[in-house]
Amino acid sequence: MRVALTRKGSRLAEEFYAETCRRIDKLPAALSDAERDTLAGLLGRVVLDNRVPMVFMELDEGAPAAREH
Repeated sequence: MRVALTRKGSRLAEEFYAETCRRIDKLPAALSDAERDTLAGLLGRVVLDNRVPMVFMELDEGAPAAREH
């Protein structure tokens, strides 16, 4: 069985993803540039060390869009 999002579902998922990324970008607003760089480096290590799947990638870098059937 194959399951795929409809066009509307895909659009809603993209909107949710974009809004989530926008909100995450605001989280370290109180940190200095150096602190942000340190945080990014540490979080990057955590992701790599734990083989975490890529979740937050640019919208146009994702897998090919699923086709509707």
